[in-house]
Amino acid sequence: MIKKLKRKFILISMLSVLIVLVTTFSAINISNYVSVENNATNAVSEVIKQGTEDVPPEQGGPARGGVELREVHYFVVSFNQDGSINSSNTKHMFILSETECKELATKVFANQLTGKKYSTFRFNKTLKNDGLTYVGFVDIKEKLESTNQYLLISSLIALGAFAAFAGLVILGSNIAFKSTEEAYKNQKRFVTNASHELKTPLTIISADLDLIEMDNGKNEWSESIRDQLVRLNEMTNQLVTLSKLEEEDKTRFPFADFSINEVCNKAIDAFSTSFKNEGIKFSHNITGNITMFGNKYLIDELIYIFLDNSLKYTGGEMKSSYFVVSTNAKGKIEFRFSNTINKDEEVDTKQIMDRFYRSPSNKKEGSGVGLSIAKEIINLHKGTIRIDKSVTSITFIITF
Repeated sequence: MIKKLKRKFILISMLSVLIVLVTTFSAINISNYVSVENNATNAVSEVIKQGTEDVPPEQGGPARGGVELREVHYFVVSFNQDGSINSSNTKHMFILSETECKELATKVFANQLTGKKYSTFRFNKTLKNDGLTYVGFVDIKEKLESTNQYLLISSLIALGAFAAFAGLVILGSNIAFKSTEEAYKNQKRFVTNASHELKTPLTIISADLDLIEMDNGKNEWSESIRDQLVRLNEMTNQLVTLSKLEEEDKTRFPFADFSINEVCNKAIDAFSTSFKNEGIKFSHNITGNITMFGNKYLIDELIYIFLDNSLKYTGGEMKSSYFVVSTNAKGKIEFRFSNTINKDEEVDTKQIMDRFYRSPSNKKEGSGVGLSIAKEIINLHKGTIRIDKSVTSITFIITF
């Protein structure tokens, strides 16, 4: 149980940090990329605005449009209305020839190249007041490479930070949970020891009660004492079983293939008379011959717990209970335990499997441990449980 709690703590902590890191570094890199693209758009606009003639920037003034064209690789071509090239300026482009620059500009003018992006180039075209259409290209290869390098470095930093935090969380959880784990072990040790210690006085009381009944005969008080002895013995055995199950040590409960039909039929035979005596209509069905890989003793205990639970808490005007075992479409084994309940029965389906849970409207005797044992058995077998409740019935659906 503590191991599960520790794993959940580490998982939640790491997931929270991962979300923060991914969100932060994504926002930074996206912002950086958007900035590069905006600067490229401004540079293209400035190139087209300048035209095919070089105009030096004003002395002591800022670069036009926030772009210093002397630091940008670009070219601009102007076209007449008939599509012929009027003039061009390609001397600031070093990775393409003049012919290649004009070919690219012609494709943009003819709408053969659209989208304002081509490889590492950003481009646009504008019809100006002089009647010429200007096509401008700007190469942002260096900016993109710088952005990608920043992305790589920031990702490595984030990865390193995540790994460092993971180590600190694991180390911190070991320290933080050490006292809790020790207290939990002491608690389990106490429950086991107390349960074993209780068996001796219970055995003595039972033996003394037998002697009293031999001398004086049975009466309502001796019967009451015997009922309480049975209940105490059952409760101590349940607490020991629960303590062992929570240790998550499968060596205590080895798994093997066994027949579900055999286990179920044995339980059905044991409970059929009790259901009849209580006036409960009990029906059951096992579909086919089903084999399961698990611990036979624990699955037997699981079935007994739910049938006993159904025997105790079946209510309503037409009291009925049914037990069905089948395999679903995915080949998984499915147990269904269902029984009618009183209309005013208060059942919290979220807490009903918790240890010592008792329904506020339940007046019947019980330890509140049985269903928590069933829950641990299901967890040990990697199974799932779903609880469906209506006004008149409750159904436990267990899948392995």
